[in-house]
Amino acid sequence: MTQKLYLDEPYRTAFEATVMAVRPLADGAHEVELDRTLFYPESGGQLADAGVLGAARVTGVREGDGESVVHVVAGDAPAAGAIAGTIDWARRFDHMQQHTGQHVLSRAFIQSSGLPTVSFHMGEETCTIDLDGSGLDDDAVRRAEDLANRVIEENRPVSVRQVPLAELDQLDLRRKVPAGVTIARIVSVQDFDVIPCCGTHVRSTGELGLVKVLRAERVKQLHRVHFKVGQRALDDYREKHGIVQSLANRLTTSAGDLVHKVERLTEESQAMSKRTKQLVQRLAEARKPALLQLATPAGPHRVIVYRDDDAAMARALATELQAEPGTIALLGAADGTVVCATSRDVVLDLASAASAMAKELGGSGGGKGGFAQLKLPDGTRVDELLARMRTYVAEQLS
Repeated sequence: MTQKLYLDEPYRTAFEATVMAVRPLADGAHEVELDRTLFYPESGGQLADAGVLGAARVTGVREGDGESVVHVVAGDAPAAGAIAGTIDWARRFDHMQQHTGQHVLSRAFIQSSGLPTVSFHMGEETCTIDLDGSGLDDDAVRRAEDLANRVIEENRPVSVRQVPLAELDQLDLRRKVPAGVTIARIVSVQDFDVIPCCGTHVRSTGELGLVKVLRAERVKQLHRVHFKVGQRALDDYREKHGIVQSLANRLTTSAGDLVHKVERLTEESQAMSKRTKQLVQRLAEARKPALLQLATPAGPHRVIVYRDDDAAMARALATELQAEPGTIALLGAADGTVVCATSRDVVLDLASAASAMAKELGGSGGGKGGFAQLKLPDGTRVDELLARMRTYVAEQLS
């Protein structure tokens, strides 16, 4: 059994202990058990602490058998006897902010919308809670977020105490105590939230700074809410504010008018794209007679092999040539695009052969029957594919 110092001293960063067991791992690391530790093991949705034991870096911490805590350290095994340990305080405090912030946010969703939390996950970048129930919309998220941040502004004390099982009925617990527990570790946010929990927490809600919901999504029958607390939330705001300001500057508009400006530019771009496609098609129609003159006769059919600089033009030419009876068009472009097409009266499977050849050349694509559209990694092998397809067509028509 390991004495878990982090339960009573979450703000402590250094300790001394005795090495009780060391086990080598296949990757050269070692598992170390101590008689006491400040390192929090990954559990209850909370990530593990990191830091150093002696001269070794702690890369993982987990719960072991018999109430033990197992530390995974990189490199050589520590010597038997006394050892000093130091946790990564920045990481520990981040986890304290995320976990306490989750308590506040979960209770806020209950009070504002009647949506209980059924699970919590702390990630390295964001955290999530899964809510049970219906009615989670933007207004519900905003109400919970506002309530949570009011509790933070009020700087309410956060307390941890041991409560005998017989006294738990007197508490308004947000979650039941696990079966088999006789004395529960209860974490309370004054006059707001009470829950059994074995995580590390801040002393008061003011230390959380900020809770920010990032997004919510439906996952099976639950609502998954993504959020950040404290420094993570501030860093997220700074990053997104920088992006918004950069876009506003590039588009010569204010941040508040950015959505309207982007919508207008999107509409203009879509209209221009549509007009460009029409003009390309008209140009392809105008170039079609010259390509027909270059066609190679193949019995009752004609074969056109042509390479253009532009992929859109190659596709437009294919459309035009498909309308000419007895035509087989093999067209390529400088970016690696290849289009193979037959007119509707020609019965010839181009798709199967073209797809197989493109794959051999490191490309991809597909089609059906007399039409195939392919993409090679670049334009250097377009001529090779066109030549191979030309040979294939000649063999099929002979």
